[in-house]
Amino acid sequence: MSALIFIVGPTASGKSALALRLAQRFDAEIISADSVQFYQELVIGSARPSPEELLSIKHHLVGHVSVAIDYTAGMFEREALEIIQRHPSKPFIVCGGSGFYVQALEKGMYPIEAASAEIQERIESEIDLNGLAAAYEELKRRDAPTAEKIAPQDRYRIVRALEILEQLGGKRLSDVKREFETSMASRFPNRRVATLGISIDREALARRVRFRTEEMLSAGLIDEVEVLIKAGFRDRPQLQSVGYRETLQFLNREIANRSDLKESISQGTMRLAKKQRTWFGRSESTHWIDFDAPFEQAVSWAEPIFLRT
Repeated sequence: MSALIFIVGPTASGKSALALRLAQRFDAEIISADSVQFYQELVIGSARPSPEELLSIKHHLVGHVSVAIDYTAGMFEREALEIIQRHPSKPFIVCGGSGFYVQALEKGMYPIEAASAEIQERIESEIDLNGLAAAYEELKRRDAPTAEKIAPQDRYRIVRALEILEQLGGKRLSDVKREFETSMASRFPNRRVATLGISIDREALARRVRFRTEEMLSAGLIDEVEVLIKAGFRDRPQLQSVGYRETLQFLNREIANRSDLKESISQGTMRLAKKQRTWFGRSESTHWIDFDAPFEQAVSWAEPIFLRT
């Protein structure tokens, strides 16, 4: 059996550096689960591994698609899973702080496509005519287990649940989910799967964030964003990620100077880190180590997973 390790934690906590060292130690390859590093044009602001690091260890899905493409969690799940399945004897490390993408690979995504425009328009028209309460009652009648998990005022999720019911031809979403989750037991056959999380206190993280932000600005983050604007990518949603969003505001004169830009990026990064801590902290199976723990502590945890036959 070969290993599949997920390394998670807040941004700037040292995930990439640890993944690289463990990959070198155990002859593993790295799959990025960073929703910004996927894009070819986003180099400095995504804290992409250096060219030397990318050459030293095989990395997958880094600089993978253009900003012109919306690379969804579903796309990531399919491609990452294909990579892992294509190399059954190769150990892999999945590294990144984008919790939704990590979850998509760990647990899968329900294989339900978006409803047709005709279905969407019909459901929306019925709600406009009869009210949201009537739509919620219909959902309860057709799929009570799903309705119980949705607030009666949550129009978006009620509409989406009714759309799915239409697509499923009467089959309940709750049944589809149950069948899908049962199949996850065979998601990674012949793999030892485990998750390692990096924990870091707020003050230490704030210092690292400020240092990394200064590094990005010194490396030419502002110039990178100007190039993206000239290429016609100003309005792409990827440029609303932390670092790029604030730099756009700076170039639009909404942020006064470079010092304020550094502070704004640092604050935005800390807000993102708080959300990531909450997301990854929900998992009871993650093994946590301190960011400044000796490397051998991570090795002692990982060795049985990578080397056990």
